[in-house]
Amino acid sequence: MTKERAKLAFDTPEDTPPPAVDKEAIKAATKTLGFRETPRDAALAPSAEPLLRRTRRKTGRVHQFATRLREDTLRQIIAYADHHELTLAEVIERAMAALAKQESRS
Repeated sequence: MTKERAKLAFDTPEDTPPPAVDKEAIKAATKTLGFRETPRDAALAPSAEPLLRRTRRKTGRVHQFATRLREDTLRQIIAYADHHELTLAEVIERAMAALAKQESRS
């Protein structure tokens, strides 16, 4: 029981090329509807300095520690790590060692 597929009004023959698309008309229509063009140049993109960065080297640290910080605290930790060429984990470890040392003195 083989039936031929029904021909629909919008079917085009195989050898007919697709119609040309006017890119400028599309841009004009999207601007009219309120869409904005995505900036392609890095200079046009928002220039917010990223807060987090990847580590420079493998450290063997595999346990996660997630917490929320104030932005100024996070920036201080990152600045310290960058200045001393440490990972964020090493900064936390040094801070804990300093707190333990200070506590043992008192």
